[in-house]
Amino acid sequence: MPLKLTSKEKLVLYGLARYPGLSDIDLASKIGVDRSTIFKSKRKFREWDMVQLLNVPSGVGVGAEMMTAVFARYKPNAPVEARKNKSGFKEWVDHPHCVFHSATDSDSVSMVYSQSFTDFKRVFDPVTDDYRDAGFVEDIGCYHYPFSLTRVSWDSALAVNNTFDLGRTDLQYEPPVEEEVPEDSIKLTEKDKLALLAFVKYPALSDLELSRRTGISRPTISGKRNKFFASGLLSRQANVNWKKIGCELMIFYHINVRPKATSEEMMEVYSSFRRIGAAVCSYIQPGEIFGSFLSQCYVEMKERMDNEVKKLSEVGLITERPTCVIMPLRELKVRKIDYAPMVRSMLNIETEI
Repeated sequence: MPLKLTSKEKLVLYGLARYPGLSDIDLASKIGVDRSTIFKSKRKFREWDMVQLLNVPSGVGVGAEMMTAVFARYKPNAPVEARKNKSGFKEWVDHPHCVFHSATDSDSVSMVYSQSFTDFKRVFDPVTDDYRDAGFVEDIGCYHYPFSLTRVSWDSALAVNNTFDLGRTDLQYEPPVEEEVPEDSIKLTEKDKLALLAFVKYPALSDLELSRRTGISRPTISGKRNKFFASGLLSRQANVNWKKIGCELMIFYHINVRPKATSEEMMEVYSSFRRIGAAVCSYIQPGEIFGSFLSQCYVEMKERMDNEVKKLSEVGLITERPTCVIMPLRELKVRKIDYAPMVRSMLNIETEI
């Protein structure tokens, strides 16, 4: 049964998704809910495992060159329980560079960070070949997004707004322009690396507790936190457990856009797909978009997608249908989002926290 939220709890959920880095006082002024209600709602959300607040590292900042979205479709004889018995399952899902994995018996979508295209193939080609040799796979598609070319939009607030019909006017309607991480923030000292890992691994802990765990003084931890967020080395995100609030479907898609499409034309495609359902995230590079959105009804979603794809085709922006993976949230068997192992691996951190 989906959880029943009050009108104020819905606003707090929206606020956490839209402004994940704000204090309770600042958040109260943004969404018009008193501080005590925010405190009580956040406590409920923790009990319900509703929202996971993340400190997400810059890919460039930790030495990654690209993110790869991996779409896999499996044969009927390869449900999750059968795949788990293969050694390659842990090599894939638990690999430190796999920061996101969502899977049902029939499909999976992964997000993998790599230092290079060669690095990605070296690590994942043997794993996918193992799945093919086992007769598990119908199809695997890999879509590469270099961080230097890609704009990223995390749209959880838009998804909350659309799901609950909140009618908020403080939404962000275009993805942010990703600025290069300053060079001096990339040249990390050993203390920088350890502090960065601590912030990513334990996003909810205080500076005092992180100081105890890392052995770095509290003022130094506080200073590095401010520096990392100000430089773009870290950003704050809210990962909502959509199943808990009654959302039915999560749709992942990849679409090829006309070669040499302008920035305005790419935004037209981006906006078109945000009209199909409640957008959750988008990765946009010249000629390609990977993203996900929520929908409550397959039939309605299919009608909207067909309509938007037809419009884009008629104006020549696309020539083929998007690759889509439709996941009923009640059928999810694996759900992972974790950046800390990737940070540890990319930065060669040996110290345990």
